[in-house]
Amino acid sequence: MDTLENQANRLYDQQKYPEALDIYLSLLKKYPKAEKYSMYCGNCFDAIGQTGEAARYYKKASKLNPVSPNALLALSNLYYQREDYANAEKFAHMVLQKFKNDTSALLILGNCAYCKADFETALSFYEKVCAINPSSYIGLINMANTSFDLGKYVKAIDFAFKALEIYPASVDAYIIAGNSYMELSKTEKAEKNLLKALNFKSDNPWIYNSLSRLYQKAEDWENALNFGWKAVLFAGDAADDQHINFGYLLYECIDEKKSDLALEYARKWLEAFEKNKLVAYMANSILEDKKIKTAEPEYLVRIFDTFATDFDETLHGLEYLVPQHIAEMVQKHHKKEFFKRINCLDLGCGTGLCAQMIKDMIGWSAITGVDLSPKMLEKARQKGVYNHLEQAEIVNFLNTTDKTYQLVVAGDVLTYFGDLKPLFEGVAKVLSLGGLFVFSICENNLNKDDYCITPAARFVHSTNYILKQLKKRGYNKLDMIYKPLRNEGDKVVYGYIFAAQKVMIVEK
Repeated sequence: MDTLENQANRLYDQQKYPEALDIYLSLLKKYPKAEKYSMYCGNCFDAIGQTGEAARYYKKASKLNPVSPNALLALSNLYYQREDYANAEKFAHMVLQKFKNDTSALLILGNCAYCKADFETALSFYEKVCAINPSSYIGLINMANTSFDLGKYVKAIDFAFKALEIYPASVDAYIIAGNSYMELSKTEKAEKNLLKALNFKSDNPWIYNSLSRLYQKAEDWENALNFGWKAVLFAGDAADDQHINFGYLLYECIDEKKSDLALEYARKWLEAFEKNKLVAYMANSILEDKKIKTAEPEYLVRIFDTFATDFDETLHGLEYLVPQHIAEMVQKHHKKEFFKRINCLDLGCGTGLCAQMIKDMIGWSAITGVDLSPKMLEKARQKGVYNHLEQAEIVNFLNTTDKTYQLVVAGDVLTYFGDLKPLFEGVAKVLSLGGLFVFSICENNLNKDDYCITPAARFVHSTNYILKQLKKRGYNKLDMIYKPLRNEGDKVVYGYIFAAQKVMIVEK
């Protein structure tokens, strides 16, 4: 028995999980009441990704030894890794019913609360961990991180330094301290702590990213771009968040009249990641490549998936007014008595901000939302304002659907299309005669072109171009109002809200 078990343990340590599992299963068959073999089997199944089988063996181990927390903790952690926080919490609480001071269970509960963005609850669990074990590095570093997310920067620094007393080489502690000092505008202390983190972990892209933000705040654009560039190099091709950050950094650099420096890095970025579609679109936007006719769909999916979690809060902070303007235009021109039933199509629906605003004013209706980003659609689904949601590219959806709509809205959507002919034709195809099309555009005050791409990776359009396209596609312009759309830094972005009615069918 000892020889077989040792052999299995060696295989497990060598990460040869299937081979180790075969031995553990044979030992469990021979000794069915041995808790440890059930645990070993659960660990192996977990390691090879068969979490359902892992849970089954952990539950068996728990029945074999009800007074041990090991199996329950393994189950709790298994569900936590699967983002099944309800079951993770359930098994963690079962541990605490028997062992009220079990810090592992408390940590899992804190982590579940943190992942659900319930930071106050998370902090309370981490505090309990540290009350039981004041030298718990994990408890202290989690308290530091959670305090930072709560905006309690002084406390975050205090907990980070307490964590450093236990583990002086803690990269996370130096990062949290550095970022907290940055938020408190203590530039020298922020720089000192972030550079210390870099000494311990010179390939961590997030340290370079934090230093880039620090230098950007100080308007030291050479260092900001240098460290931002290192962040994307160390992060690699698949790190969307780092590439998005770098793209915005280049845009803001141009906005601060440092165009030559930004363009130099945009070219380097494009050359280094030539096959990355997100990079290609953002870099070519910085370079204002006139060949770009529409936003790259892969760019849209990746950027909006990245921003979905905090999207509504971010737009609120930008004083984003497009949904309100769209709703006002719908209320002004939508005639309830014109159609017995209204089917509304919300193009590029995002998290459902426009649908929320117009839901109550369009009477007996069904609203369909279309968007490319699955994470944005999930947020929209949670609001309960849509009858149907579709993940699709907008023009492709318009050209393939067999449904008709009496109202089509597109809030802040045309900004990702330069050439509007395919979109306007698609809307005309699905819009009933007499139906209403309400949309926003960003004003082109940069040149005399019909449209152009900006360094912000958005398109701006001339009103003459919009009016010509509407007329050609069988629409009659009902209204066109100049409005502030959102803030961008210390500037207000203006644009137009259009209302158009389909008055004729135009053959292609």
